[in-house]
Formats: sequence, structure tokens, C-alpha cells
Amino acid sequence: MNSDLVQIDARPITPSAGSHSAFLVVRNESQRLPYCVEYHRTLGIDRFFIVDNGSDDGTRDFLLAQPDCHVFHTSGSFAAANYGMDWINQLVESYGIGAWCLFIDADELFTYPHSEKVTLPAFCRFLDRRQSEGVFSLLLDMYGAGSIADAVYARGMPFLATASHFDRDYDFRRKFSLSPNREALLDTEAVGGPRLREFYPEFRDAPSWKQTVWRAIRRLRRHPIGAAVGIGKLQWGKGIAPDLTKIPLIKARPGLSWTSNHRCTQLRLSEITGALLHFKFLSDFHHRATTEAARGQHWDSGAEYVRYLSLLERDPNVSLFFSGSETYRSTEQLVGLGLMRTSTELDALAGCRVNLRRERRLRDHASPIAQRHLDSAAADVSACTITMPKSRGSA
Repeated sequence: MNSDLVQIDARPITPSAGSHSAFLVVRNESQRLPYCVEYHRTLGIDRFFIVDNGSDDGTRDFLLAQPDCHVFHTSGSFAAANYGMDWINQLVESYGIGAWCLFIDADELFTYPHSEKVTLPAFCRFLDRRQSEGVFSLLLDMYGAGSIADAVYARGMPFLATASHFDRDYDFRRKFSLSPNREALLDTEAVGGPRLREFYPEFRDAPSWKQTVWRAIRRLRRHPIGAAVGIGKLQWGKGIAPDLTKIPLIKARPGLSWTSNHRCTQLRLSEITGALLHFKFLSDFHHRATTEAARGQHWDSGAEYVRYLSLLERDPNVSLFFSGSETYRSTEQLVGLGLMRTSTELDALAGCRVNLRRERRLRDHASPIAQRHLDSAAADVSACTITMPKSRGSA
């Protein structure tokens, strides 16, 4: 274990085989953590490994009071630890090998097709039977019906009670890659959502090559060669929109690790895709953007938060809600919109009886952006034959 991480709870850590563990890095998350932990505990997570990076708002006290949380402290640099991923990978290597491991932030809720009915352990057994090692997921930004400032969240309440809306228009496309043999979803990005609408409008209808060129410029600026020739001090590539996809769930093994918050090394991804419901845009967003822009500990010295803060200072009452906003109802809804992908086998495990008329209705109202994903989903549901499992435990 890296000496930067010091376990501060007194609970013994049992072997990982058969466990379903969540891994987080947190700083001042006392508001969101109670519900985040409870949600994932109910989903089927049986232990949490949480790195506290210098909280001073009661986060540590809350975590130490939880019977299933192993708490590690570090005062080290979040940026220098590859934005926390070095810490996460160290914990997974020490305590997660052979187990299913979920990497999330405190403002994220992991979901997958039929997660309302199929527990995480049952879902992981389903993945094991198909020799899958991970699940690709959309980072789905959630927001309230009014301004961001009006989305006042009460500690411990379901996040959806405060922010239940989302955008339906996302385009999933393959990024340029120098590794043609990589798993396709490892190089897939999602373009769209409220952040693109409000904070990065110049990229909303931009061709994919523009993002590719901007990323290349950013890499050059951040590379040691770029720093050596003075490019590192320039602003080139700082305005690029954030990545909205992640690989949050993996079956840990030696050699498999997260290379960033959004990607990992080569693995066998499931054909099933999930979503991380993302609750960044609550009433504390302005304060958090101000804090993180000043700290400069996030990606590219906090450039994303600098961008948020610039708009918030011009318009403190900015709202993400618009006429095209959807209200979250279920994972079935996300499948119908092409934002999540299921399979006939998973549908059968959930005991679902597919309503084809409703699926066609969803198709009729789908945006052109989601159309090709609906084609895949419709092919799955039209061939579905339902067999009720004897019990969830038999999955």
C-alpha cells in the first residue's frame, strides 16, 4: 500500500473473493455521501473503500460511523495522483482482485437495465456467465426544473427528488485512436447533454475532427516537450468539453486498471451498457466551481471549473431545464431512448414483459441522434422470449 494512504478505521478487511465493492475519492462530500452510500448499499455493494482527501465538513466522521466503510486518509495532491486514480488502483490491487469493483464519485448513482429488479450481485453473475469484465456507461447529467441555484438538496434525501431531469440528445461516436485493436467502447465518446448546451456551445454541432484536433493540441501543451518549448503556458485546448462516458464497473484482475477517471486498460466489455446518473448541478454548484477553479487540482488545472465559473458569474441564475428536457422514470426509459443497452437474456432475468407498442411510441418520439441506438435496442426487444427465473438467487 502506498504510504500516502493511511487506513483510519479499525475494521479488518476480509478477502475480496465474492464481494462487490465500491471505491471513491472524496473531499467535503458530507451532503451527498449519506444517500450515495445508501443507494449503492441497497443495490448490492457490501463494502466501500473511500479515500478522504482532506475533508473538513464532517465527511470523515460520517464515514467512520458506517459499518461497511473502510476509510483511508491522504493529504497528497489529487492532481499528482493522476486525479485520484493512483489511489483507486492501489486499493483495488490490494483489496479487489477477483471481485467486481465499482468506481464512482459521491454525486453519481450507478444504474443498468432493470437495476430496479436485478441486484448488482445478480447482474455481476450474469456478466460472469458471459465472461465480461466491465460495463461501459454514459455519465448522464441530471438537473432540476428551475435554476441550478434553486436545486436545494436536503442531506439524505434521494437525489432524484431534487434533480429529476436530463437531456435525451447524445451522439455516441468513436474517437480517433492509434490502437485499432482496442475494444471499440473504450474509444467511444458521448457528445451532447446540458453541459454542451450551456457551457460548451461552440462544440454542440462541431464535427468530430474538431474535438480530435483540440485534444491533440491539449496533449502537446501538457506533454514535457510542450512545456520545454514554452507551449505549456498557453491556453490551447483548454476549452474542450468534458468526457461524458466511464467504465465504472470492472472485474478486477492483475494488469487491469483505470488509466483515468473515464478509461481503463484493455478488457472484455459487456454488450450491456449502463448509466451514471450525475448530480453535479445542485444549489452548491457555484460554490464548488469557485473552490475547484481556485484549487486547480482537477484535470488541466481545473479548466472545466474555470469555464463553469465564468458563466455562473455572468448569470448566477442559469438554468439547464429547457423544452426538450426529459423527466427520469426508469432504466427502461433510458433503454428506449438509446442511452442504455440491454439484451434479451437480461430482460428475461428481470422477468420483464416487453411492451412493443410502448417501444414503438418511444421510437416515434426519439431524436435522430438516438435513432441508431434505438435500432439496436428494438432488435433486442422484438426477439425477446420471457422466462421467469425461479429466484433472484439462482441468477
